Amino acid sequence: MVDFKSLSPNQRFALNVLVPLLYFFPLVIVYFSEKNFGFGHPELVPVFLFIGGVGMSVWILGMFSLGKSLAVLPGTDALKTGGIYKLFRHPIYVGINLTLFGLLSASGSIFGMVYMAIVVIPLNIYRAREEEKALQEKFGDRYLAYRKKTFF
Repeated sequence: MVDFKSLSPNQRFALNVLVPLLYFFPLVIVYFSEKNFGFGHPELVPVFLFIGGVGMSVWILGMFSLGKSLAVLPGTDALKTGGIYKLFRHPIYVGINLTLFGLLSASGSIFGMVYMAIVVIPLNIYRAREEEKALQEKFGDRYLAYRKKTFF
């Protein structure tokens, strides 16, 4: 994994600003688009909003659990295995996916769901794999044991 400090200013900008905008972009598009709440089933909107709320909670818990270790690129000296990290190796990515799924489904956005399927989910999987390579290299068997006990 590349050290954040070794990146050029443009690369740091891309990681700090452009990548997070990829998560925000579908919400902006959906906000200004015509709505088809719950894909024609408005009674499902509360369920989708609940899923989005759970996702947001997982996302926030993941961020707070990392504390000062929260970074665009992994570079921590400690392996986080407590709290929400007992359930998920990548709670921030799980949370992002659940949040977007819930909100995009509640609004009935086909564009948003397609965007999520071709941009957000593959991006999160790629980022998770890169982080896992770095963590496995750094923590070895300890990380492998942790990985076996947790979901994504």
